[in-house]
Amino acid sequence: MADATFDRSRFLAALHTRRFGRTLIARAEAGSTNDVAWEALAGGGETGPAAPDGTVVVADAQPRGRGRAGRGWHVTPHRGLALSLLLTEGGDRGRARSLPLAAGLALARALEALGLRADLKWPNDVLVGSRKLAGILCESRRTSGGDAVVIGLGVNVLDAAEDIPPELAECATSLAIEGVRTTREAVAAGFLDALEPVWDAIRAQGAADMLGAWKRRAGFWGRTVTVRSAAGAITGVAHDLDRDGALILRLADGSDVTALAGDVEPAAR
Repeated sequence: MADATFDRSRFLAALHTRRFGRTLIARAEAGSTNDVAWEALAGGGETGPAAPDGTVVVADAQPRGRGRAGRGWHVTPHRGLALSLLLTEGGDRGRARSLPLAAGLALARALEALGLRADLKWPNDVLVGSRKLAGILCESRRTSGGDAVVIGLGVNVLDAAEDIPPELAECATSLAIEGVRTTREAVAAGFLDALEPVWDAIRAQGAADMLGAWKRRAGFWGRTVTVRSAAGAITGVAHDLDRDGALILRLADGSDVTALAGDVEPAAR
């Protein structure tokens, strides 16, 4: 099996966390880094009996990466960052609902430290302008040790324009395309450095402060949008988030409706 090119020493030198990333599984290829994280939690792999809280999985190539609603997620081998973070402490279902937003906020803060202002799109995308730079997929499971969550992150880091699949060329971008010179290791460390204190604060005090910060980075408030999900489509004015991060839409009759998940797009005129 080929060795991973993700530089463990460079990553650890840039990392300032207490838990997140201190156990690192680096693979040359993983069908899905989320799957590797779940396997590590089950035990018997390179972490021993069971992976500890804060274990991180990265892969140079991820041919079967998945996005929300069962869609695939493209990560250019050796250029994009495919990362999964395992949380086994405090990952109960209530807190887990706000984790996609917490992860998006943390990544936006990490990118800002690298010199790039990013916007957030509910519930799990990080944008530059109208182009998608990163996506987040959170999965939760009930295990014998309690609830656990895996946060999957895909970031376009070193991709050149020709690395973006043609069908995504009009809607995707990368840090390199945006003029940011960095490494996968620096992005991974910056994300974990930003997320650990956010997650600690959510566990100690609830999600209100995080959600307030998230709302300030989203630019669609007051606009009419459509949320499409398996349950159907809802159109209304993006009004607020509820205490768990669900999107509140104000309908034409003045009533509010809450969308728990879905794809947000500008409403057709």
